[in-house]
Amino acid sequence: MSRTTSTAMRELMELSGASQAQIERWQKRGFLPRLPRAYAGGGGSKSALSEEIVERAQVLIDHARQGTLAMGPISLIATLSEPDVALLRDAVLENLAAGRRRLGMDVRADSPKEAAMVRLGAAERKARRSGRTWNLENVGTGPVREESPYSPETVALFYRDSDEEIDTDDLEIVVDGMVELLKENVSRLNGAPVGALPPDLEANIRADARRRLLAAPTFRDQCDLVRSTPEDLLLRACRLVPQVRRVQLAAVHSARLAHALHTGTLTAEQLGTWHDFAMPVANIQRMEAHPMWTRWRISAGAVNDSGDGSRIVVCLEEPSLLDELELFVAFLASLIPVHALHRLAFHRPEPGGQTVK
Repeated sequence: MSRTTSTAMRELMELSGASQAQIERWQKRGFLPRLPRAYAGGGGSKSALSEEIVERAQVLIDHARQGTLAMGPISLIATLSEPDVALLRDAVLENLAAGRRRLGMDVRADSPKEAAMVRLGAAERKARRSGRTWNLENVGTGPVREESPYSPETVALFYRDSDEEIDTDDLEIVVDGMVELLKENVSRLNGAPVGALPPDLEANIRADARRRLLAAPTFRDQCDLVRSTPEDLLLRACRLVPQVRRVQLAAVHSARLAHALHTGTLTAEQLGTWHDFAMPVANIQRMEAHPMWTRWRISAGAVNDSGDGSRIVVCLEEPSLLDELELFVAFLASLIPVHALHRLAFHRPEPGGQTVK
């Protein structure tokens, strides 16, 4: 039996450019509200269309034409003029839960220790897979970092259900990684490798890292925080985190283009119109020298919203971080040619591509 198409649905299809199947799919996923019905006398009714629904459908079709709804439901809900906060909380919780499912961490076991072992094993298997999962493909082409900062032990620690699952050996591996990262940052600032830190300084750093890691909330605590956070703080975090991600991605692409042109890997003729999207080479150094470039490192979730939930939780735990992120995103945007920002922020390179082509 053929489905009927209301006048409001036909109007929405015409204004947004979306098909009826796309609109119904977005409604089912919660991206788009159902068309409200206006009731007239005599028992009849008809679908009504609001400006907000049209606006949201246009945003969705823009993302769909790029091959993915890149911003994800969190950003789409948060950026509406009158967002549904309950739906937004659900979207963040689903994002967190999806991360556990992807990593094989949503397991049931007879004991917390057994659950921890299963989760660590799942994380290790995930880490051995292709760079599409743990590394943003070729994000390190040129001067930009490539590796993911998240080791299997780190993932197992932050996705634990309870503190009983913390393994002391895994904890020390994560602490070792944090110390090595600090040495690397000091080396970059000094312009020379740092082989070792003074013993007292390293001991204090390790003790502080352990305290911070052990104080990290469990998965249940993260979910409770999302449910209880005031609306204004939640909205601010949900709007800003995806925005920073996309601008970071644009900055990476722009830096890669600049590096390719500077080294002669690709010529302006080969890049065509893309050569105008490269930032000045000096801006690459400014970008990498910014403290937030290392602290808020672009990682596996950059090309979609898969990492937004955990980063939103970080901002909810430390609200002052949102002020720093606002300054950071404005700083990054100032490094990129104005006409290139939106195009680069939503570009998806082919797997294995060395740069934007």
